[in-house]
Amino acid sequence: MTNYGDGTGRWHSETMEVFASKETASLIHIILDCQEAMAANPENPKCSQYQDEIHYASMELSKRGEL
Repeated sequence: MTNYGDGTGRWHSETMEVFASKETASLIHIILDCQEAMAANPENPKCSQYQDEIHYASMELSKRGEL
């Protein structure tokens, strides 16, 4: 997988593709894990990546009608 913030934007499309094949429980875990990480350290420079992951996991759950 491409590194987040590599300047190409590929990370986003690759993450959405990977999330499409994950089980619902995994997507929910990703969302909760990212939320906990952001709450624990809101100044972490990776918070924008965590927010993107929450968004993409939520999009996939919504597309499946599970959100």
